[in-house]
Amino acid sequence: MKRRIFFIGFLFLSGMVYMGFRVITINLQNGEDYQKQVLSRMLSQERQINPQRGTIVDRNSKVIAASSLSYHVILSPKDILEFEIKKRDEIYKNLSKYVNKPQDSIKQFVEASPSSQYSVIMRNLEAKKAELLKGENLKGVWLEESFIRNYPKKNMAAQLIGFYNKDGKGQYGIEQQYNDYIVGRPGRVFPQIQDEKIVTSEIKPVENGATVVLTIDEVIQQYVEDTMNKYIKEYKPINASAIIMNPSTGEIYSMFSYPSFDPNNYNNLESEVGKVIWDALEEEEKTKQLNNAWRNYNIQSSYEPGSTFKPLLVAASLDESAMSTKDMYFCDGSIVVVQGEAPIRCWKRTGHGEQTLEEVLANSCNEGMIEIGKKMSSEIFLKYMSQYGFGNFSHIELPGEEKGILHQKLGQIEKATYSIGQGFTCTPVQLITAFSSVINGGYLLQPYVVSTIINKNNDIIYQSKPLIKRHVISQETSHIVTHYLRKVVDTGTGVNAGITGYNIGGKTGTAEKLPRGNEKYVLSFVGYAPITNPQIIGLIVFDEIPEHSGAPANAFKEMMFSILPYLDIPLNLAKDAENEQMSEVPNIKNMAIYEASILLNARSLRYEVIGVGKKVISQHPNEGTHIPKQSKVKIYVESDTPGNLTVTPNLQGLTIKEAKLLVGETFTVVGNSTGKIVSQVPSAGHKVEKNSQIIVQTAEN
Repeated sequence: MKRRIFFIGFLFLSGMVYMGFRVITINLQNGEDYQKQVLSRMLSQERQINPQRGTIVDRNSKVIAASSLSYHVILSPKDILEFEIKKRDEIYKNLSKYVNKPQDSIKQFVEASPSSQYSVIMRNLEAKKAELLKGENLKGVWLEESFIRNYPKKNMAAQLIGFYNKDGKGQYGIEQQYNDYIVGRPGRVFPQIQDEKIVTSEIKPVENGATVVLTIDEVIQQYVEDTMNKYIKEYKPINASAIIMNPSTGEIYSMFSYPSFDPNNYNNLESEVGKVIWDALEEEEKTKQLNNAWRNYNIQSSYEPGSTFKPLLVAASLDESAMSTKDMYFCDGSIVVVQGEAPIRCWKRTGHGEQTLEEVLANSCNEGMIEIGKKMSSEIFLKYMSQYGFGNFSHIELPGEEKGILHQKLGQIEKATYSIGQGFTCTPVQLITAFSSVINGGYLLQPYVVSTIINKNNDIIYQSKPLIKRHVISQETSHIVTHYLRKVVDTGTGVNAGITGYNIGGKTGTAEKLPRGNEKYVLSFVGYAPITNPQIIGLIVFDEIPEHSGAPANAFKEMMFSILPYLDIPLNLAKDAENEQMSEVPNIKNMAIYEASILLNARSLRYEVIGVGKKVISQHPNEGTHIPKQSKVKIYVESDTPGNLTVTPNLQGLTIKEAKLLVGETFTVVGNSTGKIVSQVPSAGHKVEKNSQIIVQTAEN
């Protein structure tokens, strides 16, 4: 037994000695090669470098969303820990200025991963600071390119654009729908061993994202947003929306939705609701408000369109020859559709009396419309609604679109309520698209918000063109209804939308929300111009504002007051009375702002100066455009000496003497010598060259 134990022990010991001998031999002869192979395998795993996300621009190439270069700060704790303590502390000290962390935090970060050679200590360091950090030449520290997503226009068209979320994905709107184009292709890098050191080699270069060109016009969008925000502040609706579109192509020039948010801070509504209110909200309520703000009311919320649907029914009935333009209608204030059921009332309780078809539309008469609806079978009625696009997607190519609610069978009561635009729901984009088919010759178009997508080589890789989905009504019917709707604006329920010098048609809408009788209404207005060959159509919707406020038509008028001249849509100058209210824009290019202001004032036109300096380089509207008096002309100025600018002080309320003492030698004050200053050119706050004149006007107290 002892011999056996000794023999087994001898064999075990011999094996251990042999294995130790082999390890030493391998280490001495090939150890360096094996070590490099092991390290190479450990360090050769690929890492992804994110591409710069593509830009989103308006139809005139003005930037709406862009990505600016930034850098991730990368540390190699393994390398840093090999340095002497003094050198390590110096690295921590210099690095702390850039990563906004104290030295102790950086030290703890390094010591927490002693074997790591790739640890991200800070993301998205701005480019300017990154350049300074590069200059420090800190060992064990390097920079990796990335980007920050910026939305310079902040809330403008926020729901249409969407945002770039914290998970690195486009969410909502254009950012989500066209993410595959915008995101680009990532680059690939990996660490390798070379001369016993780690070097970083790029396998595949980054391919930055493509540029998305919208149909949206920033100028029109701004007109719309300024107007809508004014009425929202006054009436405080729970939701609101506006769409401006070309009815002949389906191009959307503007899309507004409320409530809104800032895509730069998409998870925070402090600027919209106030910091105190926002901080006081529970997390559940914050989430609810964020979801409401992110939702695009134009495509993701449906409502009963009310009387804005009536022209569509008239067009369908005329096209089916179910009625004649010579038919007459009588309204006594209510109509009984089914015996024993409650009557449906007209908004004018005393009735409209005898009316022509044109007057039924102009007066938005419920009783007349119900009589028109009776002349078509339910099957034909629903066929036209489907042809108009109700109950179907518009295919606008934005995420989250709703179809609305449309019944497949109609009883007498349902057909009567449908005839006045209630009982079914649609989205604003469905309504404006359907309405466009009534005024553009009968063609239902697919609405769109992206015109082209362009890659880094300026090649067009995606292009949208006007798409006719079907012909809904005849051109003859379209012509009749388009001209009928002028009376709505001239003498009917839409008079608030009229603009002197323009032929405008349109239709008001008032829909009582469910449950009926709660006195909560959705008010809307859809209008277009000119009557002959409409080039622009707009839909304004306010959810829950006072019934008789007239806000949608008023808002439409204010928008179009600026939009129509901007689009060079011609005036109708047939009437002398209208001519008296119009003024021709003079040519002010290359003038100094002093001469330009005098010339514009002489023609009863106001102005807004944009830029710095005093030389006019361009203007809008252009020379020769006829616009209503008191309209605003935009004057774009620049300076020949941009380094010699100073801000014009506010001189109003001062005497000439006081003004001269205030400006000293910086400006020359020119004006009457008595009274106090009531106006000045340039205006206060405008940057202009030093030693320029300030022309003032004074008045006696």
